[in-house]
Amino acid sequence: MLQIDSVTLRFGEREILSGCYLSCKAGEIVGLLGRNGCGKSSLLKIIFGTLNAQFKHLRIDDKIIKKAFAGKNIAYLPQHKFLPSFLKVGKILDDCGPSVVSQETMDRLKPIAGSRMNDLSGGERRFLECLWILSRPATYLLLDEPFSEIAPYQIETLQDIIREKGKEKGIILTDHLYRPLMEVSDRIVLMHNNAVYNIRNESDLVLYNYISELSF
Repeated sequence: MLQIDSVTLRFGEREILSGCYLSCKAGEIVGLLGRNGCGKSSLLKIIFGTLNAQFKHLRIDDKIIKKAFAGKNIAYLPQHKFLPSFLKVGKILDDCGPSVVSQETMDRLKPIAGSRMNDLSGGERRFLECLWILSRPATYLLLDEPFSEIAPYQIETLQDIIREKGKEKGIILTDHLYRPLMEVSDRIVLMHNNAVYNIRNESDLVLYNYISELSF
């Protein structure tokens, strides 16, 4: 199990995180919601080890972890571009393998297979980055805004892969598109006022002022 608690993060006088706790076990998909600036992305970076907190207590299977990126337990999808611009799409798809790239997905991407990453639209690039991270052998996957900027069929494709990978891996994902996140998550938590609340349904999101009203 991955557990992080007692997280303290400040930027100057501004307190971003204060004592929050989050856990995820292998075989579980945890959806992490929260308004802009609440610290969702910062928390994922702290778990991965690319952002230093004033204090944290991170454990994987009860072993204290300092820098998760130094090992092979955790893979992280950041919001920014991270795959080299010179890579060709076909090479990335080959690297992902058939467990992530189905024949249908391969057929859809065949027209751009010879293109390099810097030739793609933002949505195409984001989709490929998501596929690549989901293909990593790490036990835990941290996905920051995987559904942003991509087409509806790509969201559905990623949801299917996340569900399948979530049978064995622990996955923590955050996204402002809360419905695709809720559809795919086994458990949903909301970061609000420096605390983490369990969310059962959309009514709870109204209760904590994450959304203004229920929409159908």
